[in-house]
Amino acid sequence: MTRLWSILAALVAVGVGLVALFGLLVTPNPVTNALLQIAAITIALSVLIGILNLYSVHLRRLISRGRGSGYSLVMLIAAGLVIFLWLSDQDDANMTLLETVQVALESALAGLVLFALVYGAYRYMRRGVTWGGLLFTVVLLIMLIGVLPGSGTIGQIRAWLLAVPVSAGERGILLGIALATVVTGVRVLIGQDRNYRE
Repeated sequence: MTRLWSILAALVAVGVGLVALFGLLVTPNPVTNALLQIAAITIALSVLIGILNLYSVHLRRLISRGRGSGYSLVMLIAAGLVIFLWLSDQDDANMTLLETVQVALESALAGLVLFALVYGAYRYMRRGVTWGGLLFTVVLLIMLIGVLPGSGTIGQIRAWLLAVPVSAGERGILLGIALATVVTGVRVLIGQDRNYRE
């Protein structure tokens, strides 16, 4: 009986995948539109369940006065305020929150990344001077000094590093993600995904 259900699940997944793929590549049809709407509703429900789970975890921690209950209180108040402002359709307040809180948090995280990179270079070179460690340290120094105003040639080298090697790395990562997505989709379409067979 379990084998029958796994075969049925694989057939449903393959059928829905082929209908959606055909509708997206060849001609849009009402079935494809309905499937995309179902997917959008499922994603929205998943986000809602995630928010409710976040609230329940932090409410339990706050009620039990466990470790980090103060942070849970701050999180609940902040999340409630953001949801209230979003529901009341106050765009100015939302933009103010985004610019004052989100940008400050991103700047703090960028500063932490800076210290992590410097500490990583120190640890890397402490083990012994290698060509890899030397290259990492030199590139790190060029990236840090090149961002300063009036850095001249080092700033130009930094711009080249960002435009050529870093951009190539980004493209490689994006190509890897695209290939993995295509492989996963093909595995689902041909019924080879292990989730449906077990």
